[in-house]
Amino acid sequence: MLLNDKAVVVTGAAGGIGRAIAEEAKRAGARLALVDVDVEQLRKTVASLKDGGTEVLPYSLDLKDSVLWQNTIDEIASHFGGIDVLVNNAISVKYEPMSDVNLQSYRHQMTIGLDAVFWGIQAATPYLAKSGHGSIINMTSPASIHGIPNGSVYAAIKGAISALTRQCAVELGEKGIRVNAVAPGPIPTPGTRRIVDEAGWQKRLVRSPLGRLSTPEGVARTVVFLASDAADCINGDVVFVDGGRSISAL
Repeated sequence: MLLNDKAVVVTGAAGGIGRAIAEEAKRAGARLALVDVDVEQLRKTVASLKDGGTEVLPYSLDLKDSVLWQNTIDEIASHFGGIDVLVNNAISVKYEPMSDVNLQSYRHQMTIGLDAVFWGIQAATPYLAKSGHGSIINMTSPASIHGIPNGSVYAAIKGAISALTRQCAVELGEKGIRVNAVAPGPIPTPGTRRIVDEAGWQKRLVRSPLGRLSTPEGVARTVVFLASDAADCINGDVVFVDGGRSISAL
């Protein structure tokens, strides 16, 4: 199995892409530490994953608290005897015109989407280095290279995540840690369906050369592959999982 007995930390793990990553990592043999602010949904996700003897630890916390987040990483490493993989998936998004963005909304999104990634990587680095085959997967977006309606803060976060991924790949490579990012295309989930109507999804579908949209499961398989030793020479890459939509001129 690709992640056999590896200790894997996933943020934003209670639902959507994060839950799909946790499920795929479980199938790949990982031991899991799942982090999310949604206590009830996290409980349900953990309960669904514990069958079959998989070790799954729930951590309900607000990633805006950087000290608590760093202490949680130490706690996870103490329990598992180390950390092999960190998946930075958590995000908080509010789509609105740039002229309407206020400081509170801006800081909330930045703190979860960027600051928590930075401090999480810093805290996990000693454990990932000690593992000898550490891997970090950051979640970015095609919005890092293409403008999207009312997505100024989101695009700024994801552009920074892509840059941070490349920087960390260079800086942490000498410690034996690989750092990559995954950029999912549009994915119909309960959360995104509240934002995009059916006509919007059809518009996105037309732009896909493959004629289909991304899925949480497809993204999860990519994440697990990149986290595994099968990808041992892939470092500093941003992998677009969008059916070619980001390069289409349609």
